[in-house]
Amino acid sequence: MPLLELKGVTKLFGKLAALEDIDLCVQEGEVLGICGPNGSGKTTLINVISGYYRPNRGTVYLEGKKISGLRPDQVTARGIARTFQSNMCFHRATVLQSMLIGSFLQDKTNEWQAFFETKTYKERRKKIAAEVLETLKLLDLTNEANMPAAGLPHGHQRIFGMAMALMTNPNVLLLDEPTTGMNHNEAVFVVDQIKKINERGITVILIEHNMKVLLDAATRAVVLNFGTKIAEGKPREVMKNHDVIEAYLGTETV
Repeated sequence: MPLLELKGVTKLFGKLAALEDIDLCVQEGEVLGICGPNGSGKTTLINVISGYYRPNRGTVYLEGKKISGLRPDQVTARGIARTFQSNMCFHRATVLQSMLIGSFLQDKTNEWQAFFETKTYKERRKKIAAEVLETLKLLDLTNEANMPAAGLPHGHQRIFGMAMALMTNPNVLLLDEPTTGMNHNEAVFVVDQIKKINERGITVILIEHNMKVLLDAATRAVVLNFGTKIAEGKPREVMKNHDVIEAYLGTETV
C-alpha cells in the first residue's frame, strides 16, 4: 500500500482546472520530484495534499485513510508537514525560540501541567528541547541557534523552514521550491540537507523548477503540464521524454 495516494484529484478555480484527474502514488522512503512549467499545477498539488485547498473531485489518502477535506492543522497532526515558497518565520524570535514554538504539536501536556510546571511537563519540554538541538545539528544550523530568525541569509532561511517543519515529527515532508533564489553552491547545500532528512526515514515530495536539483535529489519524478500528469519515472529518463521537452521548450524548438 502506498504511503500517500491521490485518486482522480481535480481542483478547479472557476472554470479553470489547475489540477485535472491526477492519480499519484508515493511510496514510503522515496524522494518524489514534482516538476513542470510555471502554471502547471505544482503548488496547487501541494496545497491539496496539505489541506490548504479542498479538491473539487477525487480523494487524497494517507496510509489508506482519507485526509482530503481535513484542515491543514489536522493534516499536519497526521504526519504531513510542508514548507512554502516564501520564507516564513517569527520576526522577533531567535532560531531556537522559533523552533520551540513550532514544536507545539509534539507537546501533549495540558494547560494545568504547564501552569503548575509539573514533573511531566518539565520532562516533556526537556525532551523537546533536545529534539530541537538535534534537528539544528542535523541541518547545520547550530551556529545560528541564537540569531534572529528573520536575520538569517536567504539560503539559511530556506533550511530553517525545513527545520521548523521537522519539529512536527512528520512522516511526509512537502518542499515547495526550496532552492528559489539560490546560487549553485546554496542549491547544492539544500540538496545535501534533503538527503539527510530522507536518510532519517522521512518521505519527501519535492516541488522544484531547478532541473539539476531535481536530478540530484529525487529518486523518482512526475511532470505536470496544464494541471495534468504527462510523465512519470526515473528523473533522467523523464527529462528525455518528448512531451516533457515540448512542455518546457515549446513545439517549435522541439
